[in-house]
Amino acid sequence: MKMHTRVIVLILVISFFNSLNAQTLTMGYRTSERLPLIGNAPNNSGLYFDLYSAAAKKINVELKIIRLPKKRILNKIKDGLIDFYPGLTFTYKRSQFAYYLENGLKGGDVGISLIDFPLIEKLSQLKGKRVLTALGGPDEYLLSNIKGIKLNKVSQLSLKKAIALLRLKRDEFYVYNVSSIKYYLKINNINDIKLHPNCCGGEKPMYLGFSRNSKHYKEIKNPNFDKNKPISITNLPTLISKESLAYKFYKALHEMKESGEINEIVNKYYK
Repeated sequence: MKMHTRVIVLILVISFFNSLNAQTLTMGYRTSERLPLIGNAPNNSGLYFDLYSAAAKKINVELKIIRLPKKRILNKIKDGLIDFYPGLTFTYKRSQFAYYLENGLKGGDVGISLIDFPLIEKLSQLKGKRVLTALGGPDEYLLSNIKGIKLNKVSQLSLKKAIALLRLKRDEFYVYNVSSIKYYLKINNINDIKLHPNCCGGEKPMYLGFSRNSKHYKEIKNPNFDKNKPISITNLPTLISKESLAYKFYKALHEMKESGEINEIVNKYYK
């Protein structure tokens, strides 16, 4: 009996110290919801949690989620205090502190408007129109470069709020992620909103942004970097080191995509 008790105590002690040494990956996200990816803070349930917690488990690390206003999240990623943002649009400025890794999901933007708005197939057609965008979001920078657009920048902008502003006719057009828009229109049975599927580049891979200052990230010089071309998601001065935990996390996501596991998670929400 005494021997049995000692074994139990030993197992508990080992488990305790293992838990202390367990590595953690911290995901940061804004406080507002983006269904079905994540709920309003503090509700972290959704596709992002299912995807990233499964990938973390495969490399024996724990997933932690922090919710703050997006600007504060990005500042913490810049400082290495948060490891990654789950779906981050590429900009040159962000590439200075975040490395982009495909997360296995499909991205890309579309436009929405009221039904009677003319079909937009290129953003230059929006000249003279009132266009809505999230303050500080990547679409703000994209749309700011289109001449003649009357841009309304709104903080903490949700899809629900954007549609409400379109219905009030304060704005005429809004650009957002294709999957999130289709999901929202479907579950809310919305039929007074028009989709503009070809306005904004079409379907693209979605990327997570991993902090280049994270203790879990290492990088090496990219021998194929072309300094005569602009820095882009396919032309970066550095490459992620295969020795880093960040790379192992990316590899787990890649294997989940190849095996069909990510597709199963996606179908749970979108089918």
